[in-house]
Amino acid sequence: MTNLLKRSVLSILAVIFGIGFIVAGCSGSGETKGQTGTGAGSAAGDKPVKGEIVVGGWPSGDKAFEAIIPEFNKKYPDVKVTLQFQKSEDHHNKLLTALAAGSGAPDVAMLEAGYIGKYRDKKGFVNLYDAPYNAKRFENDFVGYKYQMSVSLDGKQMIGLPWDIGPTSLFYRRDVFKEVGLPDDPVEVQKLLGTWDGYLEVARKVSIPGKRWMLANAGDVFMSKWANRDYYNQDLSFRFEDQKSLDLLGLSATIRKEGLDAKLVYSSNESYALMKSGQIVTHISGAWFGGFLKTFVAPDTSGKWGIVKVPGDGATNWGGSFLTIPEQSKNKEAAWAFIEFALANKASQNAMFKAVDYFPAYMPAWDDPMYQEADPFYGNQKTKALWVEVAKGTKPSFVTMMDRQTETIMRAAISTGLDQNISPKAVLDSVKQQILKDTAQDRKQMEELIQKGKK
Repeated sequence: MTNLLKRSVLSILAVIFGIGFIVAGCSGSGETKGQTGTGAGSAAGDKPVKGEIVVGGWPSGDKAFEAIIPEFNKKYPDVKVTLQFQKSEDHHNKLLTALAAGSGAPDVAMLEAGYIGKYRDKKGFVNLYDAPYNAKRFENDFVGYKYQMSVSLDGKQMIGLPWDIGPTSLFYRRDVFKEVGLPDDPVEVQKLLGTWDGYLEVARKVSIPGKRWMLANAGDVFMSKWANRDYYNQDLSFRFEDQKSLDLLGLSATIRKEGLDAKLVYSSNESYALMKSGQIVTHISGAWFGGFLKTFVAPDTSGKWGIVKVPGDGATNWGGSFLTIPEQSKNKEAAWAFIEFALANKASQNAMFKAVDYFPAYMPAWDDPMYQEADPFYGNQKTKALWVEVAKGTKPSFVTMMDRQTETIMRAAISTGLDQNISPKAVLDSVKQQILKDTAQDRKQMEELIQKGKK
């Protein structure tokens, strides 16, 4: 072959490959492209996707997956999905034990937002930035504050794709509000509960000593400020050392002194029973709690609930989850196919949302008309539209390895402070000292990572 002919052939090949890259680039975000319905290939490569995967998590995630597995199996008929679900704490304890042991983890593991900071800078989960996953192509499709939570501080590793977010809202019993002469329409209720002072006034009206209470635990008022676990600034100084935190903890103390809370543990079975009976009138939580109400907390109370923004700032996130692939998975291709189908897909995300109210972190899903639909369970309120509004107003938080432990320490100290009538300042001082003591090792690792990132 002459040099001229060689150059001509190479030029033609370059044009062909160039066109291929352009086409691939145009389909890089939004819905996944190029997957056949035969299960013959996936975004993970051309190798057939088949075999069995175990998906592990906690309720009501199982109900969500049950809503999409039939469609998943139409695309991947040779993949068998087995669900392994248990209480959240049990799931996470078992997962962490399996990671340490090197075996026993599911192929796809749900990871709650409070745990993500502990592992995003370590090994144990597949780096979804690597080929063949290439998850960075979805960066602009997911809510920014949620997407960044699972990305390591150096920006080189991503351990989980965001599933849901938890736009925080206040759930209230419409029937009780009407019973005591208060409006039950969300627009009017929002006016009543726009401030924490307003919240206290409503609490005094709906509560009946020893019989009915505004909320399960007075400490939940203070903890709602830290729902997104944004306890730290980027230099690891504490964000709760301010007057607003002292004032809110003071309000919690007032609620306790006046007998307006049931003195129950947040999200305990006892508190759920009283929500069902209407003896606990309000509950602050993420949008996902709507699924809890409908499926196992109070499914027979349709029409008796409404939601409004949380008093005060009104826009924050509470929890949510990620889907991860433990390194020990023996079928990473099928695991990724399942994650991509479930989370980077409007139809799947919205099918799961309809099933259990897990609000999608995948923003293209919000374009569906269903987000303007009325929900009969909430008295035909447009709850999804409110959650979109809250989600758009939520600011990013700085994720650390200490977040979960910080939350545990803070809850315990707040509970003790309320029970023993300790001053808000003394409580928060004790929280600070306990955190510094109990998280010293993780804090040192965080400091090293932060310093490394500055170099």
